[in-house]
Amino acid sequence: MNVKSFYTSNFFRCLADALISPFIPVFALFLGATKVLIGLISTLTTLASLFPQIFWGTLGESMGKKNILIIFGFVTWAVMWVPIALVKNPVQLLFLLAIQSLLSAAASPAWTSLFIHITPSYKRAYTASNLDLIGSAGSFIGTLLGGFILNSLGFIPFLFYIVTFLGVISVLPFVWAKEPTTFYYNGTSLASFLKRTFDFSRIKHEKELVKMIMAITFLNFSVNLVVPFLSIYIITGLGGNLMNIAMISVIGVVTAMTFYRSWGTIVDNSAKKFVMLACIIPISFIPFIYAIAPDINWLYAYEVVGKMSWIGFNLAAFAYLAGILPKDRISSSIAMYNLFVGLGSAAGPFVGGILGESIGLQHLLLLSTAMRFSTIFLLDRLEEKKQVKTSGFFGLGFKPFGLAYRIENFVGVYSLLLIETLRGSIKLLDVKNHLKRKRLFR
Repeated sequence: MNVKSFYTSNFFRCLADALISPFIPVFALFLGATKVLIGLISTLTTLASLFPQIFWGTLGESMGKKNILIIFGFVTWAVMWVPIALVKNPVQLLFLLAIQSLLSAAASPAWTSLFIHITPSYKRAYTASNLDLIGSAGSFIGTLLGGFILNSLGFIPFLFYIVTFLGVISVLPFVWAKEPTTFYYNGTSLASFLKRTFDFSRIKHEKELVKMIMAITFLNFSVNLVVPFLSIYIITGLGGNLMNIAMISVIGVVTAMTFYRSWGTIVDNSAKKFVMLACIIPISFIPFIYAIAPDINWLYAYEVVGKMSWIGFNLAAFAYLAGILPKDRISSSIAMYNLFVGLGSAAGPFVGGILGESIGLQHLLLLSTAMRFSTIFLLDRLEEKKQVKTSGFFGLGFKPFGLAYRIENFVGVYSLLLIETLRGSIKLLDVKNHLKRKRLFR
């Protein structure tokens, strides 16, 4: 097995997912769901994927062939779209999405564990950026196609069947790939297996992992207060339509394809913590822009900034997490991490749905903005192995708020991004010119 298997699989999986997933809240609204029920759908489906990961992660460490779990999870995810296409009310949708999440969760710990095993640490972020770049190409095609079909024909079952077909295609690279040898527990008893599955005490000894979990859990809660309702707000608050939602996704995908490799290079050669601290600032402004936007064009413009920042943050967070995981318990530790941070993701939409009904979506957007900014203080607590400056132009450092330091860090990281992106563009032009010259003198 090599990284090409992940590249191919991720393209088709992202293509399939982008055809339908961005429009699920609108589908629920179409079926008659309230804001609370839309939030509950997001919450329960997230919860349904979290707790089984503890079992699936430990099972993966007891198996010599982890790709079996990847195949099972991906196929289940794909096949479940067939009955989902036929639902008649939001309760049925909630039930089937929860079942889908529960079973497809088998793939997540095994997939991440194998990816970490086959990528060297010194270029892990760059490899992950290539993976995401290829996935973004699939998402670009899927979002455009899905938006066009839905805007023209509505939620027809045939669209869901296409998702199923492409989801099954995404499994094939893992069917034939030769899996690398990884650590696994062999011949353990059922009692020992269950003890390892539900032993939460060991995580307290991993101090950096605990700090990371706390920071990302709070961020996920802050973000997911509003995420399921952004597409709803576009339609009800800004007078948009399904094609507007699709266009925002497309702009995000194009932005991702532009900046993935640059971010990968920067993250591999920089302190991961400080990349996260720089990126969290534009991320925090995303719901604020939604709240004050007079029309949809504001969202188009800021989607470039927001998506660019999310790419850097997610790559840095993944690289930081991969560096602090215990080497003999990667799958189960990933499952444990996913469980705790996922609880924040699950609670956010449910709380957001209740608050949205009482205070309105616009005030909910402002609350999410303030809470996202608060994540900065949790990220500050992370330890960074790389030696970096901890003070700004005026030596204020982290106390009381380190404003000069944060400005300097933000400007420094995004300056590196601009330089790296321009450098990549120049290299691309050189390659194109070289190919032209070869054709001229052939």
